[in-house]
Amino acid sequence: MANTASGQRRAPSVDFRYFKPAGRRPTQYEEVTLHTQWSPKNFATQGWFSPSSSGRPMWSEDSTRLRATDWWAYRDPGQVWFRPYVDLQAGQEEAIELAVEGAKQSGVFSEFTPAWLEILSRYYAAYRYVEYGLFLSFCYAQREALSDVVATPLVFEGLDKDRHAQAIALYCMDLEECVPGFSDATAEQVWLKDPIYQPTREYIERLLACRDWGEITIAVNLIFEPLVATMFGREFLARFAARHGDSVTPVILGTAEADRRRNRAATLELVRCLLREDSANAAVFEQWLTKWTPLAVRAAHALTPLFGMTEEKPIGFAQAWQRVSAGWVAQTQELGLRAPGVEVERR
Repeated sequence: MANTASGQRRAPSVDFRYFKPAGRRPTQYEEVTLHTQWSPKNFATQGWFSPSSSGRPMWSEDSTRLRATDWWAYRDPGQVWFRPYVDLQAGQEEAIELAVEGAKQSGVFSEFTPAWLEILSRYYAAYRYVEYGLFLSFCYAQREALSDVVATPLVFEGLDKDRHAQAIALYCMDLEECVPGFSDATAEQVWLKDPIYQPTREYIERLLACRDWGEITIAVNLIFEPLVATMFGREFLARFAARHGDSVTPVILGTAEADRRRNRAATLELVRCLLREDSANAAVFEQWLTKWTPLAVRAAHALTPLFGMTEEKPIGFAQAWQRVSAGWVAQTQELGLRAPGVEVERR
């Protein structure tokens, strides 16, 4: 402490900080996240000291078509970092375990209708390939993202997708244990050959081939998830499950949906931030919407037969699609972006 003229000791100034907090005071999220990923734009004044053999730096502006003057200006609205993320997912896994154990103890699995067990063994079991493909896509995206605050939500989203894939696989193992004759052995062939899944498989494979981390993030969180994943998980599986004696699957789906809402909110805020950073990003976003939306619409439309596979039909495809697509259009327009058409043939 410094001495004043009167001899009293004065506390040192705490104005020096290596980042400007979004609020009046820095949050723990900001303190443990900001500038853990270094760059010549922040504190690596010596420049990149470990480029690749071809001369590429650790992180490159060429990794995306998006542009920003300050990639560290972004803040995740959920302010997620490692410790709260682990706590969150531990709670969700505990909910799944309690639901499964309760179903085993009460004999609920014996009440699942045969038609529903067939759907779970084929189409829900096959969805783990979707989740794993998204996991692989985010493995690339989080590595290339141009700041720690941007990359961190992508890291956790990749972990989300891996957890979702594992949850489906473990659930199928539980069903095999409790339901005589249940098997997910056909799931792989459903994924590879069933017409219901082929447009979705094309979407995932195109994502895996994409080498723009920003495009991957938009194509998943602002297009595929709100259109395809929502139609399959929320509108079909979650709504139909109760009609077929299944109180367990909606619990597993609920944890995945909670993750999707968190990731979608993070991406929406990223889009808003980048639109503030550089208005030219709007044209890039709209080009990606034009490119990926028709693929997602086709993938969602291919799910139509699922809505007619059981006698109990709480909702039809057309009604579900109207609700989902209207929400997606509103979300896109709220960002100030032009939404491509999402009309599908009425059945």
